[in-house]
Amino acid sequence: MVELDQHGLGSEDELLIEIQGCIKQCKPKWIFCPCPQGGQGLIEDSLFIVRRHKIFWVVQLCKTNAIAFREVSPQFMEIFSEIIVGSPRIFVEFDRCHRITEWITLQDKVCCADKPPQGKSPSTLAQLEF
Repeated sequence: MVELDQHGLGSEDELLIEIQGCIKQCKPKWIFCPCPQGGQGLIEDSLFIVRRHKIFWVVQLCKTNAIAFREVSPQFMEIFSEIIVGSPRIFVEFDRCHRITEWITLQDKVCCADKPPQGKSPSTLAQLEF
């Protein structure tokens, strides 16, 4: 894995270096790619890391393989962990230090038809399997 010092980030963000070390241990195939302007994209994979009494949500983005993270609270875990794990798609934005600044879950929803399908009455519409 590429070390941060080689890409100009230096030791200014020790937390990022610590997160990188944790990733190296539990997800060795994830490759750290510095993003000095930050970035955004859909998540390919994610995990939760507990380190020094803190919880971190760490993600790897699709296509770019960029890695980003966010420190989360136990309350965040209680409220959002099932949404994160169960969501088919999650979009994140992160800053130059790879900290997640915004995130959105994208859920595949099916719109109900304005009109019942041909040959079906409105009373049987509720029984249809979409």
